[in-house]
Amino acid sequence: MNIENLNDNQKKAVLHTDGPCLVLAGPGSGKTRVITYRIANMVINENIAPTRILAISFTRASSMEMKNRVLEISNDPRLLKVTYGTFHSVFFRMLRYFENLQLKNILDEKEKRYIIRGIIKNLRIENADDDDTVTRIITEISYIKNELMDKTKFVSSVLDREDFSRLYSMYEMYKKKVSKIDFDDMLIMTYKMLRNSPQKLDFVRQVYRYILIDEFQDINRVQFEIIRMIASPLNNIFAVGDEDQSIYGFRGARPDFLIEFEKYFGGTEKILLDINYRSNSEIIEISNNLIKNNKNRFEKTIKCALGNGADIRYKIPYDPEEEASETGKEIAQMVKDGIRDYSDFAVIYRTNIQSRALVDAFMNMRIPFIVKDAAVTIYNHWAVSDIMAYLRLSLNPDIPADWERIINRPLRYIPKASIAKAKASDNFIGTLLDDDNLKKIQKRGIEELDIDMSYIKGLNPKNAISYIRSTLDYDRYVLDYCRNRKIKPGGIIEIINEFESSAVNFSTIEEFFSHIEQVKISAEENSMNNREYGVTFTTMHSAKGLEFDHVYIIGACEGISPHEKTLDEDDDEKKEQQIEEERRLMYVGITRARKSVCVSSPKNRYSKKISESRFVSEMKGIQEKRIKIKI
Repeated sequence: MNIENLNDNQKKAVLHTDGPCLVLAGPGSGKTRVITYRIANMVINENIAPTRILAISFTRASSMEMKNRVLEISNDPRLLKVTYGTFHSVFFRMLRYFENLQLKNILDEKEKRYIIRGIIKNLRIENADDDDTVTRIITEISYIKNELMDKTKFVSSVLDREDFSRLYSMYEMYKKKVSKIDFDDMLIMTYKMLRNSPQKLDFVRQVYRYILIDEFQDINRVQFEIIRMIASPLNNIFAVGDEDQSIYGFRGARPDFLIEFEKYFGGTEKILLDINYRSNSEIIEISNNLIKNNKNRFEKTIKCALGNGADIRYKIPYDPEEEASETGKEIAQMVKDGIRDYSDFAVIYRTNIQSRALVDAFMNMRIPFIVKDAAVTIYNHWAVSDIMAYLRLSLNPDIPADWERIINRPLRYIPKASIAKAKASDNFIGTLLDDDNLKKIQKRGIEELDIDMSYIKGLNPKNAISYIRSTLDYDRYVLDYCRNRKIKPGGIIEIINEFESSAVNFSTIEEFFSHIEQVKISAEENSMNNREYGVTFTTMHSAKGLEFDHVYIIGACEGISPHEKTLDEDDDEKKEQQIEEERRLMYVGITRARKSVCVSSPKNRYSKKISESRFVSEMKGIQEKRIKIKI
């Protein structure tokens, strides 16, 4: 095993064996090489029993990569006996050994979603069928468990306090009834088992005498507490991470465990991997300028191994539509000129909603693309589904399910019995108007809605959506919906705004619906599972761990990056923490690039002026090469 091709700090990390060690690994600094060489060195040169080594990654894919990379260094069969795994796989192994936990006792994610959705329906919470609602609730439940929190002290951003508490309790009761646990419970069970049984804890300590953890900045409280118990008293813990790339706070990731590592593990050797082998110097310079504005971090400056030559540009398009179109044209021209390949490019954005304009533009230009994140479109959101129901009914009034969906959105005070009777008939509106149980004022509202539907039919889709939102008071319904649940309406209104923007280039509602179907098909066809070639579209979160020759960062505006929910935070301390995480997200996006970065800040969004992100000026050098797109 030859380590002469490693730099001095990489060698120091590889040769470290006993005691706590914190390796701060900047972007592109060769951390995977260090981890794998260290494992091989411990087994081959230090004669440490491989069965005493535990190597943890956060995903199964990265764990498999670690194992395969170790075996590439040497074909020594002992290296196969090292325990490579994720937190969940390692803890499951412990629970299976001590508690006889079986795979059949684990609630998989698909079944979990089904159960949560069923409980929402049982509680008669609106929009139980909305995937985004279910996903956010699951994330919040996970956060509570990962933080070892008291659920009564948690404030949901999706449901009011009472509904959330009832849902949480019903979910726990269901799992107990069917004798199952979910993946979050697995962490809690392991924590309680080791805390309450000194014998079991001692046994685990004897087995895993050397612990290595990759991406340590992503560790949550319960994972950290378990590892701390197992590592003691030897504290042979080797943690590799970068607090500047901690971007999963919404899941409970705690960069402070990395920053305060030396407080928890006395006598820590700290090693800095500060040479970037991925990016040219200009990219490293602007990323250093950006991240040094964070206070909660180690003082460090990343250096460059490759020299200069990167292309750094800044653009100011008129709006996201022009931004997407110009990005597509530029990439297509470079590929046409034979300079680059489509797979060399990535377009990175803060939230999934920003991909809508990209998908539209790249579909129209027939540019191949890959959507890194799950194939979720704005057209699946419950609020968009409501407005689409209005649009469909304007074209064809004989859709009872759509009438049932929108008749009380906004509230028109039509009782459920009358709705059920109308739905069962062949004339929904006519049946309501003939219903003797409805008062004149109720019927007048129905007649006005019928007239409005005829009017909407003659509008282009952009104006039709605007009419539904304003004249038919749909936006007021959303605001009331959010106020009643004590949740902020900004996210839902943003999705509706995006939906309205998506309709701007279509003359008829039929044409718009045809486009929506094409987008849904395209989102599935261009997912990571179905396509291997094209420009990569990805959020900053999903870009972590990836690298590309050429990166476009779009939507660098206040309210997008940093996100509006951060800017609206009332607690000053929380706000500062969240802005630092937003800055880390931008840092991750920038440092994915090898050869060029283009950042753009649209001047307008949803027909309103928006301002440049504070992060653009913090990058400094990027200001000197501004290129304005025609406005």
